[in-house]
Amino acid sequence: MLKVNIDQGKDYLEYLVPFILQILVDHRPDPVTELVVQNYIRTDFGLEIPERAIQIVLKRVSRKCPLKKEMGVYRITGELPNPEIFRKKAETERHIRAVVAGLRDFSKSTAKPIDTDENAVTVICAFLAGFDIPCLRAYLRGTVIPSVAGKRETDIVLVSRYLLYLQERDPERFDSFMIIVQGYMLANALLAPDLQNAPKTYTSVTFYLDTPLVLRLLGLEGEYKRAAVEELTKLLKQLGGTLSVFSHTRDETRRVIRAAADNIDKFDSHGNIVPEARRSGRTRSDLLLIAEKIDEKLDEAGIKVTNTPKYIATFQIDEVIFEKVLEDEVLYYNPRAKEYDINSVRSIYVLRQGTSPSTLEGARAVLVTSNSSFARAADEYGKQFEESREVSSVITDFSLMNLAWLKAPMGAPSLPQAEILALAYAALQPPKELLTKYLGEIDRLEKEGKITPRDHQLLRSSVFARDELMQLTLGDEKELTEETITETLQRVTKEIKKEETEKLQAEIHGTRQELRSEREKIEKIQERVYWRCRKKARVWAWFISIPIVGLLITGLLAASLKLRPTNLILASVLLVSVVVSLVLGLTNLVFGSTVKGLHERIELRLRTWFIKREAAATGIDLSDFQ
Repeated sequence: MLKVNIDQGKDYLEYLVPFILQILVDHRPDPVTELVVQNYIRTDFGLEIPERAIQIVLKRVSRKCPLKKEMGVYRITGELPNPEIFRKKAETERHIRAVVAGLRDFSKSTAKPIDTDENAVTVICAFLAGFDIPCLRAYLRGTVIPSVAGKRETDIVLVSRYLLYLQERDPERFDSFMIIVQGYMLANALLAPDLQNAPKTYTSVTFYLDTPLVLRLLGLEGEYKRAAVEELTKLLKQLGGTLSVFSHTRDETRRVIRAAADNIDKFDSHGNIVPEARRSGRTRSDLLLIAEKIDEKLDEAGIKVTNTPKYIATFQIDEVIFEKVLEDEVLYYNPRAKEYDINSVRSIYVLRQGTSPSTLEGARAVLVTSNSSFARAADEYGKQFEESREVSSVITDFSLMNLAWLKAPMGAPSLPQAEILALAYAALQPPKELLTKYLGEIDRLEKEGKITPRDHQLLRSSVFARDELMQLTLGDEKELTEETITETLQRVTKEIKKEETEKLQAEIHGTRQELRSEREKIEKIQERVYWRCRKKARVWAWFISIPIVGLLITGLLAASLKLRPTNLILASVLLVSVVVSLVLGLTNLVFGSTVKGLHERIELRLRTWFIKREAAATGIDLSDFQ
């Protein structure tokens, strides 16, 4: 329902305007209050929007439409434009119905078939509900998509498999799914009306990447995850942010890679590096070489290694208390990993030097991680024991991606897709408990003579066996039975014999890859258009604003000094200056406008105009990127 033209340069609160206009047109409430509009939006559209967001949008609507504020409330004073949102809603519902129907069909071949559209919608909502903004309480004001009771991990795995299936086999329906995802991201923005007043860049923030993100950036956890981190880091740099890695994080990353190299032949090794190495054909020596070249790889990615700050008593955290909070939230297989996490958090506090930032843009330093449990623990600690009550010392990469994307959605059109694919891919990795039970079962079956030693080795070492295990169980231990293992063995054996089929599949994949490549080229063009137009708009806005400010100052001086020059040209200039001063003064008195606000509106209009011109010149239909 929040499918909008982000390519037009509008800010995200504009996306709410059609909803409120439709409420005013259909119901014509008198008076118009935030609470009344909120209730209508809930009943008509099923959206729970904070009153603060509605208040801001009503103020905007009143500037352009016959809506006048009297005695603290608004009243409709004329005919309002009808946005016909229900026609647009019907188009979006077509996308939703296609996704829901496709999910039901897809689920029939899994361990958890879905029998009704309602249950399919519940499963999709459960998938989306996991991608919120958990650590920035300064931005949270409610919930748009309701929390889903009884959410199961198998639901997340099912939707993840469906999403990756669509990405490979059904691009049109995959685009429909991405419309839903982007709608959720925009819904997150509606929870955060204060984002509109936040700086547009991250010029004063340094983002420190945690070890898991560095591993992803190095490509050690698969291409989907690498692409997501690369897209995020690129956008952060374009928005002025600085990217760095603590020296102890670099050392931990090297240690993790070396440990993975030593365990390359173990099926039950912790983490995703070993399974991904097998899938991609990396050897032990390949991993060791990557470990030695970490600094070089980080430098190529534009990420500097920063020496871990020394202990400064004034800015130190209580590590004993934080360790207890971590133990309540995070399961550590290696105690040293916990030590590194504590060191990272206390380093952020040192770099913030006792400040209490109220926004991410003013936080100076923040640690970015893919571990939501770690981020939640740091948030809880800051809320109870330190000054980071508004902005946590640790934020998840998805939360940061969401917030950064809202600043320039057209400047990073492929970021949501890259991030959601990475999250779906991560959900398909077998949990530790399932792997442990699986290994125990195949050991038992071999001892009882029900499978041969060759079968046992195949089930233990094949990467395809892991994939089939998740396909048949959706990560649920209860679904792991002797029949499940037998079917897994049959599928693995059949896969080995499919050489000719694989050749055909490779050709089909190559064709799809070419189509994706063409789409990516168009997205790159769109991205370049956006940043070029944004830069040009800033320059031209200053060219226009500076003369206006000059006329304003001249007019004020002429009026205060009562200048009456005899020179006709000078007199005309002073007259224009006085008129400009009066107009700006009246505008400020009536609408509360400022010179800064005027400058920003000029920049916005210019950017929108430049984008439309570029679109016409390149022949690209920017409405495709919504």
